[in-house]
This record gives sequence, structure tokens and C-alpha cells, in this order.
Amino acid sequence: MRRVDGGNVDLRIDFREQRSGIIEELEHFANDFTFGLEQLETGDYWIGDHIIIERKTLNDFMVSIKTGRIFQQGYRMAQTGKNTLIILEGDKSDVVTGEMSRQAVQGALIHLSVFLGIPIIRSMNTSETASLLVHICSQSQRLELPRPKSILQGLPGIRITKKQRQKLFLLRNLPGIGTKKGLALLRSFGSIENILNALPHDLRKVAGIGNRLSNRLFTIFHEPF
Repeated sequence: MRRVDGGNVDLRIDFREQRSGIIEELEHFANDFTFGLEQLETGDYWIGDHIIIERKTLNDFMVSIKTGRIFQQGYRMAQTGKNTLIILEGDKSDVVTGEMSRQAVQGALIHLSVFLGIPIIRSMNTSETASLLVHICSQSQRLELPRPKSILQGLPGIRITKKQRQKLFLLRNLPGIGTKKGLALLRSFGSIENILNALPHDLRKVAGIGNRLSNRLFTIFHEPF
């Protein structure tokens, strides 16, 4: 059965995914689980209240590396403290964007999977993506999910809230930042999103962030590989 009221469903789907072809594929599994459409703040699919999934076609993924959007999305996903996943859909023949080096793609994959703790699964097409979503729904109902350690790791000796600790963990792993500068950035800008959107001269207003480091951070956040 399919629900579209955003109620108590197994799979919540962002309304912008309506043209992806995934919903039509999910109809084949209509007797196995329920799904609904709504506007999600982060990711394209939510399973229960504990798994967030971002779906990217290979072409979209390449474009998002060039624009830096994939890193902003990745940091927002990691910041939730939930179990997260990126599904890369399609093959090389689907890529129509300009040439990009293998090293650049690998660099993005490393940053997302190793430093943000977001697993990445390949899918050949929308049919396989739908099947993956169903299998994840099924396993999530039978198995207990581990806590995402890379995001929930404690920071001894710092009296801040759990949510602030999650944000600080993301920042302190950036090159040249660490705990002290990470705290200074959060206190100056208030959120991860504001830091990601800050210009170099704004970053330099934070204690300990000099010209070289501010330019380096801006490059990490925005420049193509």
C-alpha cells in the first residue's frame, strides 16, 4: 500500500524525487512496505527516524563535486548524528558533464566515506536503487542499528551540548582546525552552514584563522578538485 500523507510510513521520500522514476519502481514492492511523499530537510529518503539516504546519479555527483554541493550536503547529513548513506546511481555512459580526473573523484569519495563516515553504495539504475531501499527498510526492521561512532564520538573536557559536540567533531577534523579553532568558528558563525558559506575575509575574523588557512578552507568547501 502506498501512502502520500507523510504519516507513519516505512519510507519517507522527498517530493523532489517524484521525477526520478524511483516511485514507479517502488510500486512493485507495494505489498511489502509503505512510503509517503513530503519535504525533507536533509537527504532524499528517510527510513524511520534513524536512516538518511541521499541519491545521486553519477552525472549529478560529478557536477556536485565541481560546485562543492556534495560536501555541503555531506556535512549536513553527518551533522544529524543519524545513520547515513549515499547511493550512486548509473554508469559512466550516463555522465555528460566535463572531464574530471579519477583522483578528484576518489578524493571526494574518501572525504565523504572516511572523514564524514557516510557509506557509499553503487546502483546501476532506478530499479536497483528501489530494490536497495526496500532491502534497507527490511533489515532496519529486523536488526539493531549501530550508533554512528564517527559523529557521536565524545570530546572530553568540553562542556557543550550533544548537538554542539557533533558539529565540533566535523570541524575539528578539517586540515588545520582542531578543537580550539573549531569552537571559535562555531561561536562566530553559529552553524556549519554559515561556516561553509563564509568568504575568506569573513573566516579571517576568527581568532587563529589566518590568510593561508582561510583560503585553504574556502578551497575545500567551494573549489572544484
